[in-house]
Amino acid sequence: MHFAGLPYLVNLYQRVLLVATGSGICVFLSFLLQPSKANVCLIWVAKDIELNFGKEIRELVNKYPKEKVMVHDTAISGRPNVAEISVNAAIRWNVEVVIVTSNPEGSRDVLRACKRANIPAFGPIWDS
Repeated sequence: MHFAGLPYLVNLYQRVLLVATGSGICVFLSFLLQPSKANVCLIWVAKDIELNFGKEIRELVNKYPKEKVMVHDTAISGRPNVAEISVNAAIRWNVEVVIVTSNPEGSRDVLRACKRANIPAFGPIWDS
């Protein structure tokens, strides 16, 4: 099945976990700016968030309900195991699906971890 873009999958589910690393947050910003029919939770892992993405993006993410968002700044807290925190968050938030946008290795790690945990997950196709 072909989609206009990965985020369009969000509207096919009721409870979704979005996982973004770095500038991958950009494809998910629309779900922070406007209501969605899905209950959306977010994990964002990036370095020097305010320095690299600006105060406006940081404030936009901070406005999202605290119980539905996890922001990890690697400049402050070091590099996490994104796959592990994604699976744990998916279980804690009882989501139906995980949608990840990261680099090829990061996306594969999250997708594999979700598969091992029997959690449906989607990520970018790196075929070009």
